[in-house]
Amino acid sequence: MDKIRHVAVIVGSLRKDSINRKVANALAEVAPAGLKLSIIEIGLLPIYNQDGDENPPAEWTAFRERIGAADAALFVTPEHNRSVPEPC
Repeated sequence: MDKIRHVAVIVGSLRKDSINRKVANALAEVAPAGLKLSIIEIGLLPIYNQDGDENPPAEWTAFRERIGAADAALFVTPEHNRSVPEPC
């Protein structure tokens, strides 16, 4: 049996009726048997501040652990003005 690959899914919209969340959930439902997609929630993450790196909030630690344990990450981001998000 092949190894199951764990994919961390990050939904870029926090709205409860977000199309992005619906897409992410649909992808998880139709994913092949070798992929397990899990949404990693970002809504409770405090805004990043480098000063917190030495003693990070529990939310940061939990988020980093879940991302680190995944085999891959999938970002499902909103589309605005009929365009793709630009990298910062």
